[in-house]
Amino acid sequence: MSTLLPIRRLHSRAGLLVLLLLFGSVVVAYAATLTLFTAAYSGTVVRVEWEVDAETGLTGFELSRKSATETSFTVVNTTAVSGQRRYLFLDANVYRTTGTTTPNTLMTGNGPYTYRLTLRSPTGDQSYLTVLAGTPSAVQRSWGTIKSMFR
Repeated sequence: MSTLLPIRRLHSRAGLLVLLLLFGSVVVAYAATLTLFTAAYSGTVVRVEWEVDAETGLTGFELSRKSATETSFTVVNTTAVSGQRRYLFLDANVYRTTGTTTPNTLMTGNGPYTYRLTLRSPTGDQSYLTVLAGTPSAVQRSWGTIKSMFR
């Protein structure tokens, strides 16, 4: 019986070690924390920026947009993890929408716009929201109209 006691201790310690390793891997899977997520008008485009503190366990990012009058989000960009931790997307189509009846028509008065950033991971996705502050000026909307005619 005295020889079984060290084996039990080793087993109980190994079990604890396995538990700690499993717990550590779960922590690593959710180690990505969003440290920045903003959307702001920049001339005739919307500048969407985000930053994560680490990219461990991430496979990519999905950026979606929704106006105040829309019921669901539309994916506007997908980005693979590149190791740079800080990302930028210039949304040049915020003034346009596509539809079956009137393709490429202007979105006027549909603000505010909400952007959703989804951090993709094999163990589960995390989503964050930011609202585009302010509304575009008449000049920005006019320039958006002119640009959309030539697309």
